[in-house]
Amino acid sequence: MTRAFFVTGTDTSVGKTVVTCALTRALIAAGHRARAIKPIESGCATDAAGELQPADALAHRAAAGLESSPLETFIRYRLREPLAPAIAAERAGIQLDFAACVAMARAAQAETDILLVEGAGGLLAPFTGTARDGYQTVADFIAALGIPALLVARARLGTINHTLLTWRELERRAIPCIGVILNEADAETGLEREDNARALRSFGVPVLAELPYGLARPESRLAEVARHIADTPRWRST
Repeated sequence: MTRAFFVTGTDTSVGKTVVTCALTRALIAAGHRARAIKPIESGCATDAAGELQPADALAHRAAAGLESSPLETFIRYRLREPLAPAIAAERAGIQLDFAACVAMARAAQAETDILLVEGAGGLLAPFTGTARDGYQTVADFIAALGIPALLVARARLGTINHTLLTWRELERRAIPCIGVILNEADAETGLEREDNARALRSFGVPVLAELPYGLARPESRLAEVARHIADTPRWRST
C-alpha cells in the first residue's frame, strides 16, 4: 500500500531538503521503495547553457539513486528568483497549474511505496495563483493531496512560536502532522537549543528528532523517524 507524506517547514531555509533526502535514504536502507519530489522549486541557478538547475530536485533524485530517471519526474516547475513560488512565477510571467502539481504528485505516488513531497517555504507561502485572482498556499496543496504532513523547524530562538503557529494552522485545517524534526540549520549556538524540544513536547507537539549542525549523515539520526513513517497508515485515499 503506497503512502505519501508532505514535508513542510516553519519558514524557508529550515532544512526541508536535507531532511527529505536523509529520510529517503533511511527508508531505502530499511528496504522500502522510496523517493521524493518537489513540484515547484524557486531560486534555481542558471547553468552555462542557460538552463535552470533545481538543486533540491536534483538532490531528491540522487537520494533515491535514480540519477538516470528524467528530472521532470521529480519537479514540474523551475523558477529563477528565490521567492515564494507563486510570486516568483508572477515576476517571470509564468502561470503555475495547481491541478497539474496535484496530478504529478499522485502519479509519483503510484510508482513507489513511500513518497515524500517537499513544499516550498512555510505552510502559508503562496504556492500557485496570482495576487489578482487569489493565491493557493502550500497548505491548500497539502489538503488537495490528502496526505499527512511532517514539519521541519529551525532549531533557533523563536522556533517555539513558529512551530506552534504552524502546528495550530495544520490542526485548524484538519491536516494531520506526524511530528516535528528540529534542524540546526546554522552553526550559531544558543541556550534555547537545550530547551526547544522539551518546551514543544509540553504543548503536545511530538518532536521526532533533533539534527545537529553539519551532521555528515543525517539519515543515521532519522532511522527511527523512517520506521515511524513506514508504520503510519494512510490518512485517506488520494
